[in-house]
Amino acid sequence: MNPRLAPFIRVGGLIVLVLMLFHLPTREFLKVTFMLGIPFVFALAFMKKSSKYSLGWFATLFLVLMVVGFYLYMLTGLPQRITLHEIEIDATVLLTEGKFDEAQEKFSEMEPYVSPETLNKKYTLVEKEKDAALKVEEAGELMEAGEKEKARQLLESVPSDSMAQREAARLLKTLRE
Repeated sequence: MNPRLAPFIRVGGLIVLVLMLFHLPTREFLKVTFMLGIPFVFALAFMKKSSKYSLGWFATLFLVLMVVGFYLYMLTGLPQRITLHEIEIDATVLLTEGKFDEAQEKFSEMEPYVSPETLNKKYTLVEKEKDAALKVEEAGELMEAGEKEKARQLLESVPSDSMAQREAARLLKTLRE
């Protein structure tokens, strides 16, 4: 290798590694590997320090085999977890943008991977956010029409854990002034 090119190759490799961290599957793989790699390394170090074929050595060997088995098990479910994570991210973005029907469609793509209860929770979240946004919109229209008391009651009924709460609080503050 040309010694003058070595720094460029190292920097280029580092840039590629950093860019890979922006890719969700790479992050998930690294997370699983580090979570299970750390106990694996400690167990191997303990195994090397202990005398061969002792009780501690066999217990550590059992632990190493369990970690390797669990690692392989985690890797088999990795594509499914990545898909679920991507769907949830996309649906949450749509929900934040106020595209409730599209968010519900996106959440419905989770159906083959999750239980019906989990899916119903996601649908309930979409409905709650949609209702809250509609209340805020209706309150804004009532404020423009001069019906401030109805608008205040509507804004106070917006759930405090919804995304529309911030806008509702801003409109309530405007009503008080």
